[in-house]
Amino acid sequence: MNLDRLFRPTTVAVYGGKWSDYVFEQCKKLGFPGELWRVHPNRPDCFSSTEELPNAPDVVFLGINRELTVLELSKLRQRGLGGAVVFASGFSEEKDGEKYARKLDNAAGDLPFIGPNCYGFANFFDRVSLWPDQVTGMKVDRGVAFIAQSGTISITMMSQRRSLPLGYVISLGNQQCLAAEDLIRYCAKDDRVSAIGLYLEGILNLPKFIEAVDYARSLGKPIALIKAGRSEKGRRIANTHTGALTGSDILHDTFFERLGIARCETLSSLLETLKLLHCFGPLPSKRILVLGASGGDMAMISDSASKLDLVCSPIPDAETRNLRASVGERVKIENPLDIQTATWFDYPKLRQMFDVLLRCDYAVTAFMVDPQDETEADTESFDRAIDTMIEAVKGKPNSGQAALLSSLPESLSRKTREKCFHAGVVPLQGMAESLEALHHAAKISKTWKEWSQPKIIPPISDTLPFKILTESESKKMLSDYGFSIPKSRLVPREQVPNAAEEIGFPVVLKAVVPEISHKTECGGVSLNLNNLTDVSEAAIGMSGIAENFLVEEMINDGVAELILGLYVDQQFGPTLTLGAGGIFTELMKDSVAILFPVSEKQVREYIEKLRINVLLKGWRGKPEGDTEALVEAVILFADFVQHHADSLFGCEINPLIVRPSGKGVVAVDVLINFKQK
Repeated sequence: MNLDRLFRPTTVAVYGGKWSDYVFEQCKKLGFPGELWRVHPNRPDCFSSTEELPNAPDVVFLGINRELTVLELSKLRQRGLGGAVVFASGFSEEKDGEKYARKLDNAAGDLPFIGPNCYGFANFFDRVSLWPDQVTGMKVDRGVAFIAQSGTISITMMSQRRSLPLGYVISLGNQQCLAAEDLIRYCAKDDRVSAIGLYLEGILNLPKFIEAVDYARSLGKPIALIKAGRSEKGRRIANTHTGALTGSDILHDTFFERLGIARCETLSSLLETLKLLHCFGPLPSKRILVLGASGGDMAMISDSASKLDLVCSPIPDAETRNLRASVGERVKIENPLDIQTATWFDYPKLRQMFDVLLRCDYAVTAFMVDPQDETEADTESFDRAIDTMIEAVKGKPNSGQAALLSSLPESLSRKTREKCFHAGVVPLQGMAESLEALHHAAKISKTWKEWSQPKIIPPISDTLPFKILTESESKKMLSDYGFSIPKSRLVPREQVPNAAEEIGFPVVLKAVVPEISHKTECGGVSLNLNNLTDVSEAAIGMSGIAENFLVEEMINDGVAELILGLYVDQQFGPTLTLGAGGIFTELMKDSVAILFPVSEKQVREYIEKLRINVLLKGWRGKPEGDTEALVEAVILFADFVQHHADSLFGCEINPLIVRPSGKGVVAVDVLINFKQK
């Protein structure tokens, strides 16, 4: 689908009244070089109808109600229209809007449009704006594309005072025709676009989204976003706002991390991340150096950076002597680097210091200052120090990447920001959001180097009937697939003692009741039964719960108990869960989600993320767990899930006991839900 006539038009037609006046005015304000036509039946300065237009426009802004939108779009398509912005609401986001959504599709045919219920777009590359509100921005030759499901947030992005150059701002609305994935692909192939920012409430087509992100990656276009819906309330608001599908937030986190998309928490961090990506792209490493003339600032940097995946590695020994010559004997050579004030006014020494630091092979060398340019303070010394860093960057074009970093976002004036941009220095505003930006830019680079595209396996319909297998049936199924399970016997109550003797003490006794999945909570499990008396008493105590019992060997050398499970999400399909298990699973909330396909390297990284991993490494003299066997079990489980993906509703091993190194892992309790035949 060719979208150039939609987003890079030479002729624009605008339909509607007050809101549409903004579109006309903003195009004039930007200096749109093409033809602008107004259409309104009652205004003397407008064409009164579609039929009066001199030609088929490249793009139309339909700022009219939903009934007229459908009517006029059909007429315009027949005349050869190139694309449309549908401003009207009242389509799929409303209860009575589905029939109008269908009418809109019929009217449009194969014509591309954005919306409905959207604000349109602003193209600062080509000076055209179909946007029914204030547009703040100017022509740029290179910049970021921002694509959003919120017109107001788009306006906020355009109004930012952080000097982020915006090339495209595109509002999605209901994504009835063009969705985020279509526009990611379109913007990525524009050579003028440096990076892509997103504000999303939901993703309509995950496989298509994955392909679009992969396409952007292949062209070196990084992506950062805000995805609404982290909280239950946020998900409800998002759903009523545009009818978006939000899905599980944990799965979205995992999804974005797998794709190398920077998920930001706030607009401030999104802006700084996009600014950094615009200037430098993904960072080659997570090694950063921060310096400044304040011990307090450096202490705060050190504390904040320690919570992120950033490394403030020591300054190389080979450069220490050269650095000492410029900063003096009292400065402690470390990272972050407090340069103090002894050489603050000695600009040749400051220049020498920057020269040394910029050749130390950090991903970014950040000079932290808050000059407060727009206050009554005298900022001459700050300005000269900043200029000295800029001179060092210009003087050595092959040196490391440099940033100016302010503790407060308002400390850097537009003059200072623009000066830095022109010199190839990124001006980062606000300590927290700037460090988060560095963190994200480094993670994107790592993901790109280890690229593994996720695969969405179509989920089984959640309306189909399913059958819960008994624990013994579930374990047999996993055992047949290669899992290690405890020795066991399934027997009626009177045969429990004999079964226990055959297995050997200690044993575990479990009541077998298909409709009870959590046996511990109803007194259906007894552990560490060491003799026949223990076994008989336990069986008598459970006689009112079940008629049949599972007698198992007691695994008593476990290093850690984990949960390994399958969750079938109606958007993401089958996904795996790995985390701390046992009876405290919900309490500990120590788990990770894993998307398909699953690699051994990824499993090892996920295990490292778990807090329970400290037990696997050997805690306070305890033996190390068999991590190798755990990795193999996760890979085997993933293969099992894929093999049965067309009939498996759920599968949970809890606990999966990890024994000491070399002794393997054991599936102690298993629950499987299958599609009923």
